[in-house]
Amino acid sequence: MLLCAAMLLAVCFVINKLYQKQAGTSLEAGLVYNSLLGIFAAIIFFFIGGFKFEVTAFSVIMATAMTVVVMAYTLLGFRILKNGSVAIYSIFLMSGGMTVPYIYGLLFLDEEFSWLRTVGLVVLISAVAISNFGGKGEKNDIKRLAMCICVFLLNGCVSVISKVHQVESVRATVGAEQFVMLAGIAKFIIGGVVLGVLLLISKHSTASSKNDEIKESAEVKPKLFSAKSIKIILPLIVIAAAVDGVSYFLQLKGAANLPATVLYPMITGASMIFSAVADFAVFKQKPTRFVVISVALCFAGTLMFL
Repeated sequence: MLLCAAMLLAVCFVINKLYQKQAGTSLEAGLVYNSLLGIFAAIIFFFIGGFKFEVTAFSVIMATAMTVVVMAYTLLGFRILKNGSVAIYSIFLMSGGMTVPYIYGLLFLDEEFSWLRTVGLVVLISAVAISNFGGKGEKNDIKRLAMCICVFLLNGCVSVISKVHQVESVRATVGAEQFVMLAGIAKFIIGGVVLGVLLLISKHSTASSKNDEIKESAEVKPKLFSAKSIKIILPLIVIAAAVDGVSYFLQLKGAANLPATVLYPMITGASMIFSAVADFAVFKQKPTRFVVISVALCFAGTLMFL
């Protein structure tokens, strides 16, 4: 089940790159993608869940909290990538997604400590770092470093929130299908509100500003919402919603039965392997020696969690 979830994450990686080639990498394009992804995922899982719409206060709060956290590290990511590299951003993002739930499981869920799994975690974090070698050096920037640390913690919190919801035994919760649907609705609403605010600010600022960044942002709307783009973008997002939703559904099922110290490092390690294979198979990008080494380390590190 975890391997299927990791494979689907790799498929999401491919769809994300195809979308970016069509719509660009602006913040507005990212928010459009996430908002539509959310509503389509909600619709798909409404059907999968047997046309049920179940709501509990705890599940709504957790789904909303998770969405807010995802949007927060997404916005931070765009700020980091403005003057920094993808390499540094991905190191903090992926490492946080493994490390924070691992530590949370040990400290708060009384999960069993294992030296082998701890070594495996270190191996996986090393693999993330090595996979990003060979890029341009980064200048020291305290502000960017602080944002990267926030990304590390926020992405880890997403995993923790999912785990906490699935193991809750006191307060009423909805099933995994319903939680994916609630998360999708929250993503659509919050992402749509943020997108609307950004477009409104951009509209009022463009005429009087000579800032190239603002003008570039204003030019995104006609390109993104043209008839030609919509015909390509919508099918991609619908497919991504199904793939991403099923992957998250499988992770939620895993979170209900597996320790956080096992689940999230395995998902990260396996998804890195499948993503590297997908990158080569679909985009014909030959892996560097650092990527080959990182994939080998991911394979070894993931085995330590079995």
